[in-house]
Amino acid sequence: MAAPPAGLVDVFRTGWDSWEEPQQQEEKQGAACKRRKAAADVTMDLAILDCPVCCHPLRSPIFQCTVGHTICSSCHDKLPEKCHFCSLPTVYSRCHMVENVVESIKVACSNVNHGCTARMTYYLKEEHEKGCPHAPCFCPETSCGFSGSTARLLEHFLGKHKWHSPKVTYNKAFQIRVHLGSTVLVGEDGHLFLVNMTLEPLGGVISVCCVQPHFTGSKFKCRLALSCTEPSYCQAMEFLTRSTNLYDGFPKDCFPFLVPKMLLRGTGASTTAMVGVTVTPQ
Repeated sequence: MAAPPAGLVDVFRTGWDSWEEPQQQEEKQGAACKRRKAAADVTMDLAILDCPVCCHPLRSPIFQCTVGHTICSSCHDKLPEKCHFCSLPTVYSRCHMVENVVESIKVACSNVNHGCTARMTYYLKEEHEKGCPHAPCFCPETSCGFSGSTARLLEHFLGKHKWHSPKVTYNKAFQIRVHLGSTVLVGEDGHLFLVNMTLEPLGGVISVCCVQPHFTGSKFKCRLALSCTEPSYCQAMEFLTRSTNLYDGFPKDCFPFLVPKMLLRGTGASTTAMVGVTVTPQ
């Protein structure tokens, strides 16, 4: 049989190649898809993403010695010519593979059970959690182990402990009846203020703190005032509110405001005091 013309062979080969190339691409894409699905089941020790010298999370630029031991840029500047791991003289080079791994791994916030849905690069996790609004606050009752976001904490205070929760309009004075134990003030922006009153020999001691998950300093000023005509009595005190997540219960270092015993109403567990309150954002 005579061989086919050379031109026909070229046409046939070109047609075959054009048919094979899309098939190969589909196979490669399918294999990549399978690898991505399998990655959902991968577990790893996140400690390998920490610098073995300072134990801080690795971030670019990352360096490796001639053997392959990695080190962060800060420690590299302190140990420029000797490997921390094998103690051999070395010339460090950038480790782009580890840099790509570090940048590609996303982790969940530790407050995921409290409502945070954020996922971030591993080395940004600690920074995120320092300001995460979903970080938990705690119920100050010694027999109660509840913890949660401030929104859930308010629900707990109202549902479980039945604490009174008047609303607060900032920069405006209002009268509240402070009950023995705790009263929750709810700010117009959602901030919680816990007013606590205990009985002492001279009367009722009232303290106020701001409940928030992070200790960022005082954001609010509080003014407490008490006055009556019979007997004639007047006092007021203004102070910066203490911020706390209530982990150790109600703080002991808040400014105390004394309501004389003769101005208290009720007796025992039903003791109350009428106090003027003004909350001012700083």
